Amino acid sequence: MSAPCLVIRPLACFAAGLLLLPASADAATYVVDTTSDAPLSACTAAPTDCSLRGAILAANAAPGADRIVFDLPPTDPGFVAATAHWRIEAQSSMPNNAGDLEIDGYTQPGAVANTLTPEAGGSNAVLKVELRNAGLAQNTGVDSGSANFNALLVLRGLAINRFASQVVLVGGAAHRVEGNFLGTDITGTTAAQSGNADRGIGVRVQGQGPYRIGGDTPAARNLMSGLLSGVVSFAVPDGLRIEGNLIGTDASGTTAIANRNYGVYIDTYTDVVIGGTTPGARNVISGNELTAIQLGSGTAPAAFPNVRVFGNRIGTDWTGTVPIPNGRNAASPSQPQPTILLFSGGSCSAQIGGFGPGEANLIAHGGAQGVMVGICTRASLAGNTYIGHRGMAIDNSGNSFGDGPSADDPGDPDGGGNRLQNMPVALDAAPAGADAFTLDIRVDSAPANATYPIRVDFYRGRGGDLLERVASRMITVAEAQTVVQVVLPLSALADGVVQMLATDAGGNTSEVGRYALDGVFADGFESP
Repeated sequence: MSAPCLVIRPLACFAAGLLLLPASADAATYVVDTTSDAPLSACTAAPTDCSLRGAILAANAAPGADRIVFDLPPTDPGFVAATAHWRIEAQSSMPNNAGDLEIDGYTQPGAVANTLTPEAGGSNAVLKVELRNAGLAQNTGVDSGSANFNALLVLRGLAINRFASQVVLVGGAAHRVEGNFLGTDITGTTAAQSGNADRGIGVRVQGQGPYRIGGDTPAARNLMSGLLSGVVSFAVPDGLRIEGNLIGTDASGTTAIANRNYGVYIDTYTDVVIGGTTPGARNVISGNELTAIQLGSGTAPAAFPNVRVFGNRIGTDWTGTVPIPNGRNAASPSQPQPTILLFSGGSCSAQIGGFGPGEANLIAHGGAQGVMVGICTRASLAGNTYIGHRGMAIDNSGNSFGDGPSADDPGDPDGGGNRLQNMPVALDAAPAGADAFTLDIRVDSAPANATYPIRVDFYRGRGGDLLERVASRMITVAEAQTVVQVVLPLSALADGVVQMLATDAGGNTSEVGRYALDGVFADGFESP
């Protein structure tokens, strides 16, 4: 049997089965009953004696795992009649939590967690409590920072906006941020701030973790839009999971509410997953003015991969059919940005997409390249669908900026992004029965300059798009720099072009090679 909770107010002792924090004989539940920003921490059965600021302070002073819930009356001065919600105007940074603490905005009467599955799209969450910065620009919102390195924070069901950082995660506990609207108004339909000032960061990762932002259930889905950036890491996260969120759209997942900079920005990392292999873990990362995802180099070139980006819809609505571009850079349209940017030297140690169940991302409609790899290596980029980019699907750059197509060089000794892995070159094609053809290809990478085997993936293409993988061919070290053959279905040429990617065993993916038909006869092949 779970240990009893300490009742601070009679209607506040929720069933033990609902508690998300470990039960403790000292656990207390504090009921916020006023939108006042004063440190009202008595938290008795009397009215208006427990503010959110005061409840955090009271929980900090008490032992055990604590819970903060809400029961704000319509007579409260912070009640906003037009939207039937309650607004807390913070004049200073909120107190850091000093012990295990859950803050649950869904306990406010009328609040409802999201129930829409990924197949139904978006979020129908109804939030009732808004925490808004009304003070200095550098103020922070809910902050897990504490002298207690292992103090756990679980934050649910609040709309938080106008802080320098809406949420700050510090320390070694497995913090969870789920079911919140960060950067938007209470309805999730517009940015809380129209100008650039006071937009701030949605979640600032300031510690190693492991932390979970979102989750694979509908109720855990966060909305992070109308900000400068959705998630930004200033640490070396180990075990960070960013799952199931809407980053840069409105709550419906169909319209942009642009983040002015990045959807997700992570510099160094040990173990990070953005998305996942189940539909519930899929993020929609769309409408961000600069990059949807920007990654620096890993902490070391050791175990590949260190960061995995799986199963996301990037640059579209939740259905994957309506463009919501990233990287259009409205502030400077002549300088569009890649949808995904891997930036910095050394090893990126990144797997973006893959061929396992649920690993492929849809990367679409970007203002520039789909993925740009600037200098760093070991960025595995095959196994995604690339559609509708204004620039190249993949640009491996010899510098920190996109430099356009990189020509193959004899033996492949050059260096740069993904060590400028040479592309596959198609040399000849011939019919192979009624519904297939053979394609002769060569990858000119000497064993001294590439890690074998090299895998070549073949896609049905259209223009610069990579639509559907139709086959793969492993090239062994014994076959290095020789002509090898693959049999492809004739359907691979349905849109007139076969796109090809080479990825060596170290995870370095090439730019796109292609085999195209011009005039096509009835049997599907052009004349000599």
